[in-house]
Amino acid sequence: MIRNIVSILAIALVLTSCGNTGSKISSSETDGSSAKVEFASLVEHPEDFVGKNISVEGKVVHVCMHSGKKMFIVGENPDIRLFITAGEDMPKFPTELLGSQIVVEGTIEKSATAAPVGQSSEKGMHAQGTAMAEAGTDSCENEVALARQPALSDLMMVYNRHAVK
Repeated sequence: MIRNIVSILAIALVLTSCGNTGSKISSSETDGSSAKVEFASLVEHPEDFVGKNISVEGKVVHVCMHSGKKMFIVGENPDIRLFITAGEDMPKFPTELLGSQIVVEGTIEKSATAAPVGQSSEKGMHAQGTAMAEAGTDSCENEVALARQPALSDLMMVYNRHAVK
């Protein structure tokens, strides 16, 4: 009797562990919801999330004072920032978010002027800053810091919503 119970539990354990790849994504995107992604996973494998709607937690280290449409968050490593931009139809980010721990949801996209994934491009960011200045939009000193970082320098999140933790 006990042998049968142990056998059933062992089989159940094997079946529940099958297909577990260790991914840090906690929900499916097939239902239209966002997948919760660990900031570290985004840094390690950014190409896996391009074009996907995800939510990620981080600390807000910058809210753009000029346009209010840009924000940067960090995970455990404060030197790696995720650039978040609000579309034209989205409201400005509240400046009160600065220093807050938030969960932000949006779609990860490649930045048009940035370097390939995993490489930084100060020249590309400088060109983007120049183009923004010529167009009359703001450019932040954080964009240069973003260009110098070892990961996520060529990605941005197009913002959908956020929640303060």
